[in-house]
Amino acid sequence: MDLTLGDVIGHALPLGVGVALSPFPLIAAVLLLMSPRGRSAGLAFLAGRVLGIAIVLTIVIVAAEALYALASGTGIPSIVKLVLGLALLVLGLTKWRPKPAGVEPKLPGWMSAIDSFSPAKSFGLAIVLSVTNPKELALAIPLGITIGGAAIGTGETVLVAAAFILVACLSTAVPVLAFAAAPDRMRPALERLRTWLTANHSVVMGILLVVIGAVVAGGAISEL
Repeated sequence: MDLTLGDVIGHALPLGVGVALSPFPLIAAVLLLMSPRGRSAGLAFLAGRVLGIAIVLTIVIVAAEALYALASGTGIPSIVKLVLGLALLVLGLTKWRPKPAGVEPKLPGWMSAIDSFSPAKSFGLAIVLSVTNPKELALAIPLGITIGGAAIGTGETVLVAAAFILVACLSTAVPVLAFAAAPDRMRPALERLRTWLTANHSVVMGILLVVIGAVVAGGAISEL
C-alpha cells in the first residue's frame, strides 16, 4: 500500500473511537471514581489504560511488519483485514439488540469488588482490560496492518500510534480528569453514566462493532 501519513491517521482515528467507546473499561473507570479512593484510583486506572493500549498496539505493529515482510505482494494482509472486518460485523449484529423488558443486565462479578481496589490494583486492572479484550484487539489489528504496509518512517509511526492512543483513552481521561478537578460536582453525572452504560452496554458495543466492521471491511476490499 502506498499510504501517506494523513491516510494512516485517517484509518487510525475511527478505530481509536471504537476502542474509546468500549463499555467495560469505561464502566470500570466510573466505578473506581465512585469508590472511597476515587481520585487516586481513577488516575492510576487512566495511566494503566494508556500503557495497556500502547502495549497492544506495539505488539500488533511489530507483528504486522513481520507479516508484510513474509507476505509482501500477496494480498494476505488485506485479506486478514477483510476477515476481521466481517468478523466485527457479525459480532456486532449478535450484540445489537435491546434486552427484553424486565431482564436485568449482567456485569462481570469482579465489578462488585472494584470499590475496594487500591491505586496499584486499579493500574493493573486497566492493563488487564486493555491487553485481554478481544474486541479492542480486533480494532487494533487493522491499524497495525495499515501501518505495517504504509510508506512512513519510525517517527511518523510513533505519531500515528500516539494519535490512536489519545483518541482511544479519551473516554476514560475525560471523566477521570474532570473528577480529579471537581469530585463532588461529578458524582451525580457519573452515577447517571454508570446506570446508562450498565443498561445499554451490549447495544452500544453492537452498534459500534457494526460501524467499525463496515469501515474495516470496506477499506480492505478497496485494497484487494
